[in-house]
Amino acid sequence: MFTNDLILSARLLMARHTAKRGFHAAWMAVLVLWVSSSVQAGPSLNLDELINIGLNENAYVLASREQVVAAKGDATTARAYPNPEVGGQLGRSKERNTLTPASGQVYNIALAQPIEIPMVRSSRIDAADEIVKATEANRQSFEDDTVARIKLAYYELLRREAESAAAEEDLTLTLQIRDRIALRHQVGESPRFDLIRADTEMLNARKNSDAARLRVEQSRANLRLAVGHPLPEGWSVKGSLPNKITLPPKEKLKAELLARNPVLMKTEAEQRAAEHRLSMEKSMRLPKISLIAEREVDPTQQYARGGLVMTIPIWDLRSGQISKARAEASSARYQLNAQRLSFSESLEATYQLYQIASNQVRVLESELLSQAAAAQRIAESAYRYGERGILEWLDAQRTYRAARNELIAARFDLATVAVEIDRLRSISNQNQPVTPTGQNPQLPDL
Repeated sequence: MFTNDLILSARLLMARHTAKRGFHAAWMAVLVLWVSSSVQAGPSLNLDELINIGLNENAYVLASREQVVAAKGDATTARAYPNPEVGGQLGRSKERNTLTPASGQVYNIALAQPIEIPMVRSSRIDAADEIVKATEANRQSFEDDTVARIKLAYYELLRREAESAAAEEDLTLTLQIRDRIALRHQVGESPRFDLIRADTEMLNARKNSDAARLRVEQSRANLRLAVGHPLPEGWSVKGSLPNKITLPPKEKLKAELLARNPVLMKTEAEQRAAEHRLSMEKSMRLPKISLIAEREVDPTQQYARGGLVMTIPIWDLRSGQISKARAEASSARYQLNAQRLSFSESLEATYQLYQIASNQVRVLESELLSQAAAAQRIAESAYRYGERGILEWLDAQRTYRAARNELIAARFDLATVAVEIDRLRSISNQNQPVTPTGQNPQLPDL
């Protein structure tokens, strides 16, 4: 009996010495990797910096701003007065049927100045100004969408990084559990089945860790695509998923949406522009007038004339153009009503999702995660004292991991809903007060 105890103690000491050497080797490898990564690491970008790059360097955003400049050019053209038309003729003349015919050079100069109908001019200018407003609203809508895409990609990357860090922790803990069970199996304190189950859990944890790293790289690519401009070499993001977001009451959000949503503002401007075009088409049925001045000189006489030319609308009363303009105005009005209803319903549904996500985060943080952690600690202690098997301990570990991953997903859902609400009320480029999550929840040390 004494011999068996001595052999068991020797094996335990050798295993501890081997584990200690392995720990030191692993620590040195981690230190080397940390030093090399710190040398090659690029800038750490926060959300504001990413948004700033996207709004100032994204080619599509810059193109949308140039469209506003083009629309302002059209408005300037609409204010221009029609240019006068100048013409002339030059030749020679010679009298006939006279004994002493007079001959010489003849010429005439004519000037025509179109006179615009005031109602046509004012309607054209008003329509051009509304198109400028619609283009500006379209630019704002595009920038809001760009900011929302950057925010979603940013939060997606934070989520994947949190999941990857959690998967790495799971792998590290599973390796520790596997090594402990292997040691107990070597000294005869644990059956072969426990070691097989621990090996299976280790392989599953390694698979999850590898998949999580791949999802991180995919999220990084999506963030670069959302920004729309190359990021510095070795870049990373800093920040954390929010665990609390405070929004105004639903009625106030709805009022802000109806007053500030750029899509609605664009449609309203397009409706007003269509109405001005309808007024312009109706006014163009009035007679058009041009003032004419002419001077003619021949060898014997010279003439100076003045008058006007009037276009009388007899055959073409612009019925087709008026019908088209009226249909466009009605279409814009119906579209505006439909958009108002659609955005109001979308805000209603999104606000409900916000309440659900907020409640999920609160419940997971205050109740489920803490209970799962407590159950995991109890199962671990019970396994150490031989009161429970490895299956109960691993099941408790799996429950805790599932609760932690659900919390990460719930925080991401909360951030996603807040981004959508900000986009609807056109404040996507303004940061909302959030409570940072801090560090990711850790598994208890063994």
